[in-house]
Amino acid sequence: MTGASTPRLAIRGLTKVFGGARALSRADLTVMPGEIHGLLGKNGSGKSTLIKILSGFHAPDEGTLEIEGQPVALPIPVGKSEAHGLAFVHQNLGLLPDATVLENLIAGDYDRVNPWAVRWGAEAARARRLFSDHGLALNPDDLVSSLSPVQRAQLAIVRAADRVQVHRAHGFGGVLVLDEPTPFLPIEDVRVLFSTMRRLTTAGVSIIFVSHDIDEVMEITDRATVLRDGEVICSFNTATTDRADIVAAIVGRAMSSERIIGPYQGTADQPIRVQEVSGQVVRDVSFEILPGEILGLTGLIGSGYDEIPYLLSGAVQATQGHLHLPTGQRDLRRLAPAEAVEAGIALIPADRQRAGLALELSLTENVTLPLLGRRESAWAMRHRKLIGITAEIMTRFAVKANAPQQAAAELSGGNQQKLVLGKWLQLGPRLVLLDEPTQGIDVGARREIYDRLVELCRNGTSVICATSEFEQLETIAHRVLVFDRGRIKTQLAGDEVTKSAIAHACYEESRTHATV
Repeated sequence: MTGASTPRLAIRGLTKVFGGARALSRADLTVMPGEIHGLLGKNGSGKSTLIKILSGFHAPDEGTLEIEGQPVALPIPVGKSEAHGLAFVHQNLGLLPDATVLENLIAGDYDRVNPWAVRWGAEAARARRLFSDHGLALNPDDLVSSLSPVQRAQLAIVRAADRVQVHRAHGFGGVLVLDEPTPFLPIEDVRVLFSTMRRLTTAGVSIIFVSHDIDEVMEITDRATVLRDGEVICSFNTATTDRADIVAAIVGRAMSSERIIGPYQGTADQPIRVQEVSGQVVRDVSFEILPGEILGLTGLIGSGYDEIPYLLSGAVQATQGHLHLPTGQRDLRRLAPAEAVEAGIALIPADRQRAGLALELSLTENVTLPLLGRRESAWAMRHRKLIGITAEIMTRFAVKANAPQQAAAELSGGNQQKLVLGKWLQLGPRLVLLDEPTQGIDVGARREIYDRLVELCRNGTSVICATSEFEQLETIAHRVLVFDRGRIKTQLAGDEVTKSAIAHACYEESRTHATV
């Protein structure tokens, strides 16, 4: 961050009311030149509303905006944010996968490029210089669909920064708003993305980094601001602030990171057995999970632990392996998702927006999709009954929404995830498979999800949770299997399940593979 005294961006008293409810209440935010400024808060805290005001999507009811000391009239006309030095990269990145890198780079840049007379050679040379300046190994001729996830994120970020440069008379500067760009990236790719962000700030760009991940915010930001219920609770220097204080500011109370799961209570009931399962990465993996147990799966990226939920649910076909349930054996080479559901298996995928929900459908339509074709639920197809089922699940899982008829796309990430849980847990599964169940979710919603998992255990349901978050496993897992190169390397149980022990097991040299 530079030592300049004039803020790059200054918001004062920003207020927005929707139907009598205050989404923002006199919010202030100051971002300095060359600063990475974190924006934290629970789902529904006002972060999205603030960003949508900056992008021109919403008009505020009150408040002022200054950029480099100059007042900017609000509302900003839609599509005119770049003229004021503001550019946005949202979680979906806004890229066209079937177009080339170069086509994506210049798409919509009408102030600089004439779409009817594109000088392709000159634009390709310019793109190569731009990528070289930022240390990116991108080829302008490659299709975006061929890029890795982190390369796509880098392209979207550098494209946004480039647009700001073009529109700023003083040169490369302006403000980039990165709205949760990391939830679907593995940790190694997050580090690469952070390097790109730091290079941009060295060139004078300011960045607003919106994230639910407190550890990421503490690592990459200079300062951060916490929103809660539409109000700014605090702004702080990241390097001198304790994580516990940040959590307390976000949720409004201190939260313990201690284990919330008690010792496993033994049972005489038959365990579920996974026998010699193999997929693209995992090889000959066998283990058992007991009724009422939460079994964590983890490892370094590429170790294969995250394949297991999809292989056991039929979402991805195994090359070999069997699943032994109390009701009988299933051949994982032939297991279909519908058959898995009928056998009492529920999959909660990591990508809730693409694989967990139909965003364009209502909450009621999403919740009742698993009931279609189930003989015992034929009575539930009456509209009034469907709405009643949905309302009950919304209450039980604390899904905050206006009504069961609301579109799933309109919910926050945490509420979408709780809806996915309710959608599948209403079937009373005996085995629940989760992949990164709290990815991109605030700490308050995480605790609500953890409480539902503990409740499942009390009812005798077996839970398998695949995650890269060691702290999450320390909080909820009875037992953890650490994977390495497609096989189980280490097993930790009971008091052994700590964040440091899991990390040590992941990074220590693999001498043998465990049999569990």
